[in-house]
Amino acid sequence: MNVYNENIVRLIRLYLAGSISDEEKAVLESWVEEREENRCFFKEMLRDNRFASEFPEFRDIDMEKGWSCFLNRTQARKSKLFTRVLKYVAAVVIPVAIGLAVWLAGKDVTLDPQQIGGVIYPGMNKATLILSDGVKVSLGKSEESEIRLEEGRRVRRTDGGLVYEDGGNGKKIELKYNTLQIPKGGEFHLTLSDGTRVTLNSATDLRYPVIFDENERRVFLSGEAYFEVATDSTRPFYVMTDEVQVQVYGTSFNVNTRRPEGIQTVLESGKVGIKAIRSGNECVLKPGELACFDPKDGSMAIRQVDPRQYLAWVKGVFAFEDETLENIMTTLSLWYDVEVFYQTESVKQLHFSGYLGRYKEIQNIFDVITEATGVLFSVKGRTIVISR
Repeated sequence: MNVYNENIVRLIRLYLAGSISDEEKAVLESWVEEREENRCFFKEMLRDNRFASEFPEFRDIDMEKGWSCFLNRTQARKSKLFTRVLKYVAAVVIPVAIGLAVWLAGKDVTLDPQQIGGVIYPGMNKATLILSDGVKVSLGKSEESEIRLEEGRRVRRTDGGLVYEDGGNGKKIELKYNTLQIPKGGEFHLTLSDGTRVTLNSATDLRYPVIFDENERRVFLSGEAYFEVATDSTRPFYVMTDEVQVQVYGTSFNVNTRRPEGIQTVLESGKVGIKAIRSGNECVLKPGELACFDPKDGSMAIRQVDPRQYLAWVKGVFAFEDETLENIMTTLSLWYDVEVFYQTESVKQLHFSGYLGRYKEIQNIFDVITEATGVLFSVKGRTIVISR
């Protein structure tokens, strides 16, 4: 049974926004009063300051102002406990669509060794750089150094990733490409020669010129990456995938080619144009919008979203909202470099909502999902077996 389900999260958000119906309000109030476990959950949240450290955006919330707004929109009839605990919830839930399982994610847990056989640690900074002549350079944790490229050029290896020198941009040159490959269980940061910054997620490849020419800036992506594109009005920036072209106008956005529903582009700021390569159909995104291209039928769907949910991985957080267990385990398998086996196929369609620390041991995440859904996890080497 899903104890902390996504419907309760939705009701809390509606309640605090003042747009909840009387019927929905009654459901939420009954939930708080019906079980001691629910009351304890709120008491724990009231005492806990973990959210401010794991989610920096919470630090700037005006709790008193948010609570006053909440009180003005709700009925005067509230129990003393309910009023006291929701004052804290107002400060936490308003800025982010936070799942109730966040509380569980931070608990110190001791798992049954028969259920969890061994420690599986999160991913780390690692990649393979493939130079234009085919030479491969392994990139892990290392001190600052320089890597020699073609024609005497160099790329610096720093604590922040790879940084390409900016000389030669805007001139007519022969393009020489490097490829950065991020394995499962890895992530990496890259600064391109024009100053564009890229954060690459696990199981991702990015192919890009060592120096951009005078006409355009074009890179090729497979996987997931977050881009902060340097503004250059004379040279458009393009992110190419197998199915879509993203044209950028000096902005920040996320592209993910691995989602089962299609290729997702989420715009944080600025402006991007999304073009289907086969049909040539193009749409323009505004900040806070998501475009999803379905390669099966060539359709492009656009909807309004909270970009923070889709960019949370860049800040070290898994953000799952009403996500199937199958999709969640696909994400975890890439980051923790594990294989997943389902003893019961039906568990794939269980839904879960929660914000979980990306740099925690995988046992912590298993415990949270077990609390919420009832599924069981066991580890055999680097294979995760899931049963009901």
